[in-house]
Amino acid sequence: MIRTPAIVAILALISTPVLAAKVYKYTDDSGNTVFTDEPVKGAEELDVQPVPTIPAIIPKVDTAPATETEAEFSYNKMTIILPGDGEHFVNNGGEVTVQVALSPALRNTDKLQLFFNGSAYGEPKRTNTFKLNNLDRGEYAAYVAAIDNKGKEVGKSDTVTFYVKRSAVGGPKK
Repeated sequence: MIRTPAIVAILALISTPVLAAKVYKYTDDSGNTVFTDEPVKGAEELDVQPVPTIPAIIPKVDTAPATETEAEFSYNKMTIILPGDGEHFVNNGGEVTVQVALSPALRNTDKLQLFFNGSAYGEPKRTNTFKLNNLDRGEYAAYVAAIDNKGKEVGKSDTVTFYVKRSAVGGPKK
């Protein structure tokens, strides 16, 4: 349902050209030029033209491919600093922290993805530290990749291998 104020506004906009008044110009007793919409003795009627307008310029979106520096960006160095390659974790409850150092620093548009035993582990994120919990005993391999906002890999660490050793519960006493 259209409300009364909306109808009044629409009618006012439609009728504006019809309501345009004539404009008169004259000089008063003090020598000032006066413009009015009421005819005065000795006033000159002016022919008022519409105000010239210029259409808005819509900027074009640059669809050119990325510059070579953006297209070829990669991290100079990505190194897993925790755990060390070949490191053994004994009776730690199966918790391991993976931490990566990279150069240059992580760009605002990039994220890091942990790959654990050949598969992506969790979602890519902006932090350089990953927590692995409740790991059973055994050998594990991990590496970290930097992913840009288009999903392209722009850096990758070497794979580190580490070992988790946990006590067997209920095993024979020695």
